[in-house]
Amino acid sequence: MTKNSSFSLFIGLVLAFTSCKSSLQIEKPRESYIPSVISPAESSIPLNVEIDVKNLETAINRNLNGLIYEGSNISDKDLSIKVWKAQNFTFSIKNNVIEYRIPVKIWSRFTWKVQKFGLSVGDSYEATGTIALNYKTTLSIDKNWKIVAKTTSSGYQWIETPRLNVVGVSVPVTPIASFALSQSDKKINEQIDKILAQSVDLKKYVTDIWSQAQDPMQVNTEYNLWLRILPKDIYVSPFTTNQNKLNLAISLHAQIESFMGAKPLALAKTPLPDYKVVLHPAQQFNLNIATDVTYEKMAEEANKELLGKTFTEGNRSITITGLSIYGSEGKPVFVADVTGSLKGRIYFTGKLVYNKENTSVEVAEPEFDVKTKNSLVKSANWLMHGFILKKITPYLTYSVKDDLEKGKNQANNMLNSYKITDGASLQGKLNTIEVKQLDLVPGALRIQSNVKGSVSLKIDDLKF
Repeated sequence: MTKNSSFSLFIGLVLAFTSCKSSLQIEKPRESYIPSVISPAESSIPLNVEIDVKNLETAINRNLNGLIYEGSNISDKDLSIKVWKAQNFTFSIKNNVIEYRIPVKIWSRFTWKVQKFGLSVGDSYEATGTIALNYKTTLSIDKNWKIVAKTTSSGYQWIETPRLNVVGVSVPVTPIASFALSQSDKKINEQIDKILAQSVDLKKYVTDIWSQAQDPMQVNTEYNLWLRILPKDIYVSPFTTNQNKLNLAISLHAQIESFMGAKPLALAKTPLPDYKVVLHPAQQFNLNIATDVTYEKMAEEANKELLGKTFTEGNRSITITGLSIYGSEGKPVFVADVTGSLKGRIYFTGKLVYNKENTSVEVAEPEFDVKTKNSLVKSANWLMHGFILKKITPYLTYSVKDDLEKGKNQANNMLNSYKITDGASLQGKLNTIEVKQLDLVPGALRIQSNVKGSVSLKIDDLKF
């Protein structure tokens, strides 16, 4: 073989070898996105009004002081009575009924007369004693959100019975107690009603909360997640007690909208409606939120496993040298730079699905993009069977557990004490989270989830 012919054969082998490696120039699929809307959630927001009975007790003791009743010539009899509060009293409470006893000091003056020898002989005497007046106060709420107190007498007990050290003179104990009780009732009832009405302005609190809850609130700064509450109904349950606390359960039934990005516009506020009575208001808070995971972050995780990895099909193979992700017409587009039996950039897509068991996003039904398919038919038909795609897609699985927990924790940090108005804050904790939908938005995969937990609006500074 001549020198020239040997050189020609070498060049031919090189050309033949290099011609086996297809170099692709494929037009990328158009990047596009379908608007993502987070569905509103119907939810109940409990509003727990807690009244410290000790504070209420202190307020009534402070206001109900001094002379309670004074009367003379009672029932056309020569009997005068003065009644003072003798000492502070204490409450015992069960549900909406307060029971208490008010120790009062009674001064009385009466005339004792006796007929002797046809003459009326007598004198005026004074006596003091201490008596405990017993009461029950039943609490309710009227349609104007006023706490209504209905107080009734439960009798009395003498603590110190009036006595006179005068032979033959008996103190009219029963009339004194009866008059003291009957005349004090009115004054005490008026005082309790007045104190409760002036001290616990429920309507102000509830109206303020109803109004201010409708202002958009930011619950997650990293994802720029906002909530807008649209309250529709309000429910009230009967009073309950827990140790020295008087609890009133109120519940807002609302539609809660979530927004990503800019602060949503505040809508025209709805006025506070008449409340509805229910025995047991809903306690479960229900909220739809969204968490964005960037395509860059997803690709970074995939590249940790894929870069430099070789996939073989028969006697041909490709090696991944780079991978990126974007969206097109509601589907993800995976951009793979490859070398080996095929050199260039290929595009494939698939369907993103959520694996609840593994808390991860996976790619199902992978397939090459249409323009990639057309090109491969001409230059690398061996790839068209899809075996290599099936080998690649498991490496594209992305765990979203940390992202979901992070979003939930940030919402919980907000709910730990989100001030709605003076003396009222949103408090609670989200417990369960369930992925409902996956959306592709510019720059990120949006994971829409529903979270549930115990969240309430708490009034904590009722002044007495």
